[in-house]
Amino acid sequence: MSQEQWDFINTLVVVARFIQVLGFFFAILMLIKEFPIAHTFLVFAINLVGFFVILTGILTRLFSLPEVLLMDALIIGLSLIIFLRAYRIKKLRDKFPPPPKPYTRCPVCGAYIKPQSDYCVLMDSKTHLYFDSKEHLEAFL
Repeated sequence: MSQEQWDFINTLVVVARFIQVLGFFFAILMLIKEFPIAHTFLVFAINLVGFFVILTGILTRLFSLPEVLLMDALIIGLSLIIFLRAYRIKKLRDKFPPPPKPYTRCPVCGAYIKPQSDYCVLMDSKTHLYFDSKEHLEAFL
């Protein structure tokens, strides 16, 4: 291989390390934005284990540089797939609120909300307010 090819491969390795560090930041972002915790830890674990496997492989000269690039692409791809799946799950969870718990009351009239009947939901970041009619929701707002 020529010197230009080695320089290009080394540059790709440095860029892959930078992207892997971004994977750790994505895991922290997933924790802050309340993504499913299993997916968050899976992204973090894949990045952490991949980082140390590649680092020890480079230091012990177990992996060649093209193999390192292939492993980097695999780690980044897996992390991205898990992140996108967690994003889709979070979006669906936010779109459809859970049914009301037993003995949930309407904040306007104090009536019990039945999960089988029609009701309206006002969602805040973590709280859900259940109303027994649309008029009560409008009156509350």
